[in-house]
Amino acid sequence: MRVLEKLLVPIALKLYRGFIVEKDIDPSDLKHSDIKNVLLVIRHQMGDMLCSVPMIMSVRNAFPDAEITLVTKQSTRFEEIFSGVKMPVDDVLYYENGFENFINMLKTLHDKNINLAIVPSTVVFSGTNHLIAYHSKARIITGVRSKDYEKNPVWYLLNVKNDFEWDVKKTHQIERNLAVFKQLKINPAVTQISLNIGDKSNQIAESFIETHFRDVSKPIVGFHPGAGKESNVWDSAKFAELAYQLNRTFNAYIFISEGPLDKKYTEQMVMILKEKYGISDAAVHNGKLMNDAAIINKLSLFITNDTGVMHIASGLKTPTIALFGETNAYEWGPYGENKISIQSPNRKISGINVNDVYQACLKLLKSS
Repeated sequence: MRVLEKLLVPIALKLYRGFIVEKDIDPSDLKHSDIKNVLLVIRHQMGDMLCSVPMIMSVRNAFPDAEITLVTKQSTRFEEIFSGVKMPVDDVLYYENGFENFINMLKTLHDKNINLAIVPSTVVFSGTNHLIAYHSKARIITGVRSKDYEKNPVWYLLNVKNDFEWDVKKTHQIERNLAVFKQLKINPAVTQISLNIGDKSNQIAESFIETHFRDVSKPIVGFHPGAGKESNVWDSAKFAELAYQLNRTFNAYIFISEGPLDKKYTEQMVMILKEKYGISDAAVHNGKLMNDAAIINKLSLFITNDTGVMHIASGLKTPTIALFGETNAYEWGPYGENKISIQSPNRKISGINVNDVYQACLKLLKSS
C-alpha cells in the first residue's frame, strides 16, 4: 500500500495543481490577535525535530494564547524530548501513512479552526506535509517556494513563501527553520536549542553519577560511538584511543552513551578499552533518551558521532565535539558556545584522525 502511495502521489499532485487558485498573502497584514490556532507540520527524524525547536518556541512566544497543534511522526520522538517538562505545543497528532488515517486526522484539524499553518521544508519537500497544512483550512500557510534552486513541487499550496539559498550560504538547520518563521515578519525569540530536563530524569542521572563516578574532583568525559547510519560511525578503536588519552592526561572518568542501535559499537569500544588499555571501569548507559540527556548534561565533555543524541547535546550546557563524514557540519553541527564540529577532510568519517579530536578536547576541557 505504501509503495502504491509513493507512485501515485506525484501524479496526483500534478493533477491537483489545476484545482488550486494561488493567492499570496502579505504577512505585514497579519494581526496577532486573529491567530487563535496554529498548526506545525514537522514529520522527519529526531535531528530535524530538534533543529526546529527554536522555531517552535518562537511560535509559542509570538502567540502565547494560541492553541498550537503539532502533526508529526513517531520517528521525531517529540514527546520523549519533552518528557517530564511542559511542552511548547498544546496537542500532538501522529500521522505515519494511510489514506484513512489522513482523512481522520484532517477531521480533527477541521474541528480546531486552524488560522495559521507552518511547513518548514528545510530538508526535503513533502507533498503529504503540504497537503495536511492546506486541508487544515488554515487561512495562512507559510513555507518554502524553493531551496537552493530546487523548486517545491507543491509551492502553490502556500500563500506565504520565498526562495532560499541555504546551501550556498552554508546556513544551519536551526537558522533555516527560523527563516521560514521570519517570513511572517516576526523576529524569533529563541535562536538556539535549549532543553529542560525533568526532575525524574535528573534524579536518575544523579544516582548514575554517584554510583559510577564517586570522585567529584575528576572530570567525566562522555562518548557516543554509535549512529543510525554506518557512514556516520567513527571507528570504535579511535574512540577507545581518544578515551585512553583523556583518561591518562586528565585522570578522567569514561562514560559511554548507547542508543537502541548502538550496542555493537559500544561493546567494541568497551572491549578495546579493557584489552588494549587496561581500562575496565567505563560506565555505559542505554536507558531512556532524556535520562541519557540528563547524564550528558552533567559531563565535563561529550564526543559524539553525527546522530540524534548529538542534537540533544547541542541543547545542553555540556561542551560537545561532533564528528562528521559525508554530512555537512555547517548544516547539522551542534550550535552555540563550547560546541565544536570536526568535518572529515575527505568527507569520509574514517578520515578524521584521533589527534585532531584530542586537540579539540584539550581546548574545551582547559576552557571549562
